[in-house]
Amino acid sequence: MNAENERITAADADTRSAGPGDVAMETASLSQLQDLIDGYSLLGRTGQTLRCRQIMPLACAFGDLLAPGDGTFAIGYDIRETSPSLAEAVSLGLRSGGHHVTHIGACTTPQLEWYVADAGLNGGIMVTGDCAPTDWNGMRLCGRGAAPVAAAQVIDAMTVYDLNDLFRNPCNPVLRRAQPQAAYAAWLRQQLRPQRLFKLCLDAGNGLTGTEFDAVMPHYRLLRLWRLGFKPDSKLPTRGPDPFSPQARAAVGTCVSTNGCHLGASLNANGDLLAITDERGQPVSPHAIGTVLALALAQEQPGLHVVHDSGLPPQMASALTRAGLTTDTLPGGPAAAWTFLHAGRPGLYFDAAGHYASSDFPGTANALLALIMLINHLTAIDSPLSALVAALEPEAATD
Repeated sequence: MNAENERITAADADTRSAGPGDVAMETASLSQLQDLIDGYSLLGRTGQTLRCRQIMPLACAFGDLLAPGDGTFAIGYDIRETSPSLAEAVSLGLRSGGHHVTHIGACTTPQLEWYVADAGLNGGIMVTGDCAPTDWNGMRLCGRGAAPVAAAQVIDAMTVYDLNDLFRNPCNPVLRRAQPQAAYAAWLRQQLRPQRLFKLCLDAGNGLTGTEFDAVMPHYRLLRLWRLGFKPDSKLPTRGPDPFSPQARAAVGTCVSTNGCHLGASLNANGDLLAITDERGQPVSPHAIGTVLALALAQEQPGLHVVHDSGLPPQMASALTRAGLTTDTLPGGPAAAWTFLHAGRPGLYFDAAGHYASSDFPGTANALLALIMLINHLTAIDSPLSALVAALEPEAATD
């Protein structure tokens, strides 16, 4: 073997030039991979810090960590322009380890997590940039039952950095595709139980939650919907990726006030963050919404364990305690809380970022399902949302 064909190590340059008849291969260094860690997920600027040379060995290591040599995995991706090609790199990485891959295409993270759990797979990878700018992208990782898998854990388990080594063994040649959208919508319909006429303004953030909610809507004549940002668009033209931005808040508040809606909601394109506006067009803090949901669930699940971040106002924490609920603040952020919820005990998690997660549904945060839970509660009582929040802590009713 001549020098041009010698093995490239992780300490070498990112790329090499190919000689006559040679194929140029890329390699990813450990430091480059660690720089991608963003809490429980991976995130980088596409084409710069996040490239195929990082994604393929990461995907292979993820598959081998969860099911060495013969795992079953699903891949989904969000509406960002770079997501479909990155999903292909994920597929190659997984199949290079002999794993079985099913593509479900463009979807929200909650839908991918639901599919992984429903199909009994070993895990799944969602290609998503979450709330980062549109020129960024990343990956969210989940295992069996859609339990979250820490990105750092996957990097620690890596044994291959060089793409030459990655493809020494034949890839799994079979690539499956599935379309779980209809089944996921049917599952969502089972959760929605409005008991009276309800007017909702929903900003889907130009992601795919609008498509998901539209698949639910025809079966509920008691719901009237005003739509904002329902057209999936990778450029996120309506208001960008943050559902809590002043632009998003103002648009939903105006829609609610103009049309006499009972509630306004903004979601991120990825489907895991929820911002709520009350019937007056005023924004409501995520802590207040989480407390309202916890108190509502406590009536159905007396043993409910509530997990929240450290910023929960004392008055809201007291309201949960008075209702007989066990509350905890877990070190480790959302990933630790989501792992806790998969332990089998009835639980609810919420935080100031707008994440809402329950042990009743698989995966991590599901903004659309949290909205459905809130609609169910508000249509079952006579009080508007503003009155429920004011009873908790008047000064914390708005952001």
